[in-house]
Amino acid sequence: MNAIERIKKHNSIDKVEFDSISKLMFQSFQNDKEFKNENQLTKKEELLTSFTQFLEKYLELDLLNSKKEKLEIINFIDKMNMQKELLELQKGDNSISNIQIAADRLGKKSQSTFEIKNK
Repeated sequence: MNAIERIKKHNSIDKVEFDSISKLMFQSFQNDKEFKNENQLTKKEELLTSFTQFLEKYLELDLLNSKKEKLEIINFIDKMNMQKELLELQKGDNSISNIQIAADRLGKKSQSTFEIKNK
């Protein structure tokens, strides 16, 4: 076995490792605790933004086989965006008008998703 093959074998990602990391990521996306520190809120918001961007890039690659799979990713992105908006509210960065704009936008997304699912 040459050096490149050894490196590939040593650095291959197996399902158990990926599942373990996925569980850790899932826990980090939960909004089950209140953060008092604004820095923590900002970092969590950045994490959500980065993961959302990753999923959007994944959609752009067009690797998914069905509209159902694409819709699952899109719906998940919408949930991630809602989590970010909840964090923004928790940070207190939004004024009443920004909250109304966010609510209107979310209402339109929900209505659009409902229309897509009923087609």
